[in-house]
Amino acid sequence: MDTIPIGRIAGFAVRINWSVLVILWLFTWSLASTLPGAAPGYPQTAYWVAGICGALILLGSLLAHELTHAVLARRAGVTVSDVTLWLFGGVTRLGGDAKTPKEAFRIAVSGPLTSLAIAVVFGVTGYGLGALGAAPILVGVASWLAGINLMLGLFNLLPGAPLDGGRVLRAYLWRRYGDPVRAGVGAARVGRVLAFVLIALGLGEFLAGATVGGVWLVFLGWFIFAASREEEAQVRTQHAFDTVRVADVMTAHPHTAPGDITVEEFIARYLLGDRHSAYPVTDRDGSVIGLISLSVLRRIAPGRRTATLVREAAMPLSAVTTTTPDESVTALLQRLAAKSEHRALVVDSVGSGGVVGIVTASDLTRLIEVYQLAGAGQLG
Repeated sequence: MDTIPIGRIAGFAVRINWSVLVILWLFTWSLASTLPGAAPGYPQTAYWVAGICGALILLGSLLAHELTHAVLARRAGVTVSDVTLWLFGGVTRLGGDAKTPKEAFRIAVSGPLTSLAIAVVFGVTGYGLGALGAAPILVGVASWLAGINLMLGLFNLLPGAPLDGGRVLRAYLWRRYGDPVRAGVGAARVGRVLAFVLIALGLGEFLAGATVGGVWLVFLGWFIFAASREEEAQVRTQHAFDTVRVADVMTAHPHTAPGDITVEEFIARYLLGDRHSAYPVTDRDGSVIGLISLSVLRRIAPGRRTATLVREAAMPLSAVTTTTPDESVTALLQRLAAKSEHRALVVDSVGSGGVVGIVTASDLTRLIEVYQLAGAGQLG
């Protein structure tokens, strides 16, 4: 997902996806098209300006929805990677799961409750503006914001991943059965039923002549169907990983690169003809001082490679995620996801503390694929 960082709010990294431009246009067009009926007599420019202002305020409401998830997650001790606004509103990326069903429920339900509270605020504001004799176009914008936040709050409570209602259902099933895996699979399957219902309703509307509404419902249904299948696969994979340790997946005794050679020499002597994409960097005494990878090398201009040492280009050891052979893969994946990283150095937990292995994205991808194949049909 191509995203653009826009800063930090309440300590959380906030990003926007390019698709936000699509929903910004849709919201603007929707409000600008609705206002002439509710507040006639204004020039067309005024409706479009009001539409843009209303759409931006609505994006702020969506951000408040997601930040509420993030705040509750942080209070529950769950790492929050970032908050991203995109085509379907927003997503709060968590680096792990809540420890109890109660915490999971609070995190999930907080977003829709925020949207419903915002709807009440704008509803009261619109009523107050009307009672005070304010410009009808302002009353119309406030009423539209109230209605759209009400719709978003209620829609998000539908029991389908990745909607918040799917998370609420998962928390309920977790509390009822005491099994988070069974709860996750059950919530994902209910999400697929919801997806089929939305697709059927969309096809019905399309055949009845409501082309735009029908296509939109079909698109939403398809999205929820795909997301619920992906969520079930993630639950199954995580369950399979519960007994897997880093030692089972790491590349032991990885090839290392001396820090005192140039980047040009490193590419010629190590990268060419080798399958590895990341190398621990060693000092003259053999101790590991950092990590060099293809992504780091791409940022070095070709003209600087003969004058740049590997130790100068490498990520310092303090900035590299480290793990131990006996850590669970599930815990490592959560830590890597929280930092948006794809590899970790494995250090000896009982010996000298030296590097004994490396876990890369290819190792994790292969493990996920193998366990998804092995686990297919075992949690039916």
